[in-house]
Amino acid sequence: MRVRSLAVPLTAATAVVLTSLVAVDSAPTPTADAAGTSVETAGRGGGHHREVPVVAHRGAPRHAPEETAAAYREALAQGAEVLEGDVQLTADGELVLVHDDTLERTTNVEEVFPERAGADVGAFTLAEIRRLDAGSWHREEYAGERVPTVEEILRLNRGRAAFSFELKAPEKSPGVATRLAELLAEYGYDDDSTTRSGAFRVLVHSRDQDALREFESVLPDVPLAYLTGGAMLGDEELAELAEWTVGVFADPRVTSAADVERAHDAGLLVYNDPVDSPEQLAMTLDQGYDYLVTNLTDTARRVRDGRDPEPRAAGVVVDHVYPNPSGDDMRPEESEYVALRNTTNRPIDVSGHYLRDGAGNVRVIIGDGYVVRPGSLLRVHIGTGTNTATDYHAGLETAILNNTVGDTIQYYNERHVIEDVYSYIVPAVA
Repeated sequence: MRVRSLAVPLTAATAVVLTSLVAVDSAPTPTADAAGTSVETAGRGGGHHREVPVVAHRGAPRHAPEETAAAYREALAQGAEVLEGDVQLTADGELVLVHDDTLERTTNVEEVFPERAGADVGAFTLAEIRRLDAGSWHREEYAGERVPTVEEILRLNRGRAAFSFELKAPEKSPGVATRLAELLAEYGYDDDSTTRSGAFRVLVHSRDQDALREFESVLPDVPLAYLTGGAMLGDEELAELAEWTVGVFADPRVTSAADVERAHDAGLLVYNDPVDSPEQLAMTLDQGYDYLVTNLTDTARRVRDGRDPEPRAAGVVVDHVYPNPSGDDMRPEESEYVALRNTTNRPIDVSGHYLRDGAGNVRVIIGDGYVVRPGSLLRVHIGTGTNTATDYHAGLETAILNNTVGDTIQYYNERHVIEDVYSYIVPAVA
């Protein structure tokens, strides 16, 4: 197996660097970090990053509905060393795990409470949230999954992994920091002790420094991290954070090893915005990030440990993406697309196969009757248009491909098995 890097121009002003997991015969190409330095990836470097704990972002959202018991069970089965989740407070003061401000995307709230579908999570009691199906949106086999409480996930874990909890939108959940601190104390998560993986038994992070301060006032010994994401903060901000937190978040697609070193020099650990493709997982490790946050725990562990990453792309793979057409990204007949390529000498039926974007929010399903001829491409357009043998139009109303920073695309077969993982980076334009 090889991991390939490609550069494909999009417009006169913009280009993307694309990385895909495919089988090719050529030798592996070193990856360049954001500063342009050539580096060998961790996945091809003999497993020299074994000390970096793998953090299961929202559980295992590429295999099960995010932040449900099913997702966390799957993450544990794949060997996650840290379970990550977003904590919000219900109207009656219970702590639940939900990423979005509302329940619309990940439950059937529009059916159960049509008059209140767009209301914040905190507008519902736990009993009301218990009535919602949090699994069918992902796949029908998960029908009946419920939104879990933090306490349920603490019990499900049984001490097997550490935790990283985000105080999500605390301005909409007044008191969430205090309530989480009280619950963690009840379960003995009240200090900065670590697990065998080297991870803190519990870490609390947030984009809201006031919420972190509130949590600290109740449990002063539990480690905190500031969730900024994106580019690394400046030296002055890093120094200020180091006075009361242990870590900071950044995006390895826009940082370099020098940025990570600056944070380390300030005395901070560095956590990454989630990455999934083997190339970007390796890039994160080689830049020196201290934790590896991902939606694909199994792939991340294999890359970290120097084993061949999975899935092993064969048959149909993601050949390239076109995330930024001139003009409107969703223009009929010419919308953004993901191109699939048949790498074999036989036709392959891709009916019912589907794509997910990096956030896992959208599933783009290929319709019936689509066969990719040997060596040929099928362009899966996100918007509307006329379907042909080489162009399928999914008919979505909203673009899903990120054309400002980059994204990751997962390609699944009809059995819900990931066939390929493909990432691209959009360089900054001066």
